[in-house]
Amino acid sequence: MMKEDTFKSRQDTAREAKQKLLERFRKISNDPAVEQRKAENAAIAKARDERLAAKAAEQRRVAEARAVEEARIAAEKAAEEQRIAEEKAAEEARLEAERLAARPKIITASKYALAARAISAMNAPRGGDRDQQTRKSA
Repeated sequence: MMKEDTFKSRQDTAREAKQKLLERFRKISNDPAVEQRKAENAAIAKARDERLAAKAAEQRRVAEARAVEEARIAAEKAAEEQRIAEEKAAEEARLEAERLAARPKIITASKYALAARAISAMNAPRGGDRDQQTRKSA
């Protein structure tokens, strides 16, 4: 005869399977080897976290050193630009002073040239002779 498979028998079978799995889990969780593996894994994770923290600290230190160096370079560059600007301003002031010092000489020279032109104009022949002179020179 065939065994009848009833709802109640299927429930009992499922309950027994769950109980066996639970007992197996309890047996495994009480095993000292499992506890040892958990401790080893925890130690590995702790060591990894310490390495990551040390690496992050080193990266921060390098970044701070780089920032300090960049600030120093920027300060040196600003000082150099300031020095160049001051030298340029001093050179421009010197050239302006030379130009202003030379200016009266130029004015005086132009006055002399104007006076010489006026004197030569006064000494130039007047009247009809003047027209003949301009035709000859042309």
